[in-house]
Amino acid sequence: MAIDVKWLEEKVLLRKLDTAEISLLKELVKVTEYAPGEQIMEQGKSGGVLYMLYSGVADITCHGNGHDMRVATAREASLFGEMSFLTGSEASASVTAQKACVVYSLTRAAYSELMQKNQDLVFALFTHLLVHAAGVIRHMNEEHLAFQQYIMGRRS
Repeated sequence: MAIDVKWLEEKVLLRKLDTAEISLLKELVKVTEYAPGEQIMEQGKSGGVLYMLYSGVADITCHGNGHDMRVATAREASLFGEMSFLTGSEASASVTAQKACVVYSLTRAAYSELMQKNQDLVFALFTHLLVHAAGVIRHMNEEHLAFQQYIMGRRS
């Protein structure tokens, strides 16, 4: 299966791609299909891969104190694996396909190659990554505030 260039332009890069950029992305971005229940990423395993959910729904879970807890649901255009992609650390969560998923992935090595060949694409991808990370942090702050208000007896 080939990458959907129009989707990348509209949902991730937010700009039109030229022929050379399309060719480069087709070379560096891997497309993988996952069946429901299939694990896409495993907590504690070597990371360094940025995942972009093209289609489907996936559960993001963290394991701790002997239990798995769903912490988020990934939907179309969601990114995951970004922390280990940026830091080179192990994956901090597991991601499992809830429905059939098509996932685009980019390794750190492929991203480094992209940096050498097309800085504009790297900038667009990194901008999307930062916007995504800011949204995750904003959501976590809102949940933390709601939890604090609950603890203090100010339920909304």
